[in-house]
Amino acid sequence: LGYFDPLEFTKVGDEEGFRKLRTSEIKHGRLAMMASVGLVAQHYWKLPGFEDLPSGFSILSKEEGVIGLFALFLVSGCLENAWREDPTGAKEPGNFGDPFGLQMYNQDMRLKELNNGRMAMMSVLGIFAAEMVSGKDAMQQFGLQAFGRNQLGVSRSSFTGKTSAPAKSQVTRRAFQPSQQIGASEPLGYFDPLEFTKVGDEEGFRKLRTSEIKHGRLAMMASVGLVAQHYWKLPGFEDLPSGFSILSKEEGVIGLFALFLVSGCLENAWREDPTGAKEPGNFGDPFGLQMYNQDMRLKELNNGRMAMMSVLGIFAAEMVSGKDAMQQFGL
Repeated sequence: LGYFDPLEFTKVGDEEGFRKLRTSEIKHGRLAMMASVGLVAQHYWKLPGFEDLPSGFSILSKEEGVIGLFALFLVSGCLENAWREDPTGAKEPGNFGDPFGLQMYNQDMRLKELNNGRMAMMSVLGIFAAEMVSGKDAMQQFGLQAFGRNQLGVSRSSFTGKTSAPAKSQVTRRAFQPSQQIGASEPLGYFDPLEFTKVGDEEGFRKLRTSEIKHGRLAMMASVGLVAQHYWKLPGFEDLPSGFSILSKEEGVIGLFALFLVSGCLENAWREDPTGAKEPGNFGDPFGLQMYNQDMRLKELNNGRMAMMSVLGIFAAEMVSGKDAMQQFGL
């Protein structure tokens, strides 16, 4: 492909902008190379205490997976502060010295690292997409089973919404019908073309509904914030760009990390009812509004779905045009 930049992210003369993008590319490439190796290796070997947990991205449906992801973010934050780019620009992006004394970080090795990192990023995306569709980890895609474990009867990943199917007698007894649950509204009615939910699988449905409500609430706050910050910003952030472009600044990365910490605290403070007596996402009525009835729950679901699409649209438009949510309208 040679020089490939169809969206013109880099500009002639903008060395600082190029270095930022190259730094991000190398960082994501290195992470993807480790991730791709890990996604393959964990099919055959897992850390002590994780032997009975699913492989691949489906582990994120388990509490241990969420805790592990949070731990990785903490470690990443420490590494970000420990290894910083050379502010003088004397070193190449991603060059943090030669701690093992291999004397191999030459121009040829840097090119190999870039190309392998690009391939790894595509590989991880491919593994993720395939697992979303099939519920199988990286090696199961090839029909391979893990050594020492009988996985011939492996169920589809709960990450894709395909949890272990209950016994036929259980399906008949409970007769749980996803199509009759709240959220199936006009004009589409019950919409599940990929069959994430199954008749009788109430536990799987509750997991997906919990995720939908959670992402919807987050998207509703995000969509309001993406509009509001065009007109008003927090003290200390007045000179920073609006929208997603703030993530190119150090303050934006720190703010995102702070949001992850707050989210982790909220995840531990507000937990779903383990007995299943309450609806998914029902954490009581702390303000005493007495409004969380069936009609309000349906409105919340539909507005959350619209907000998720809105945030995706704002993100896509900003990626193409470089303008925030309100600048898209010429405001």
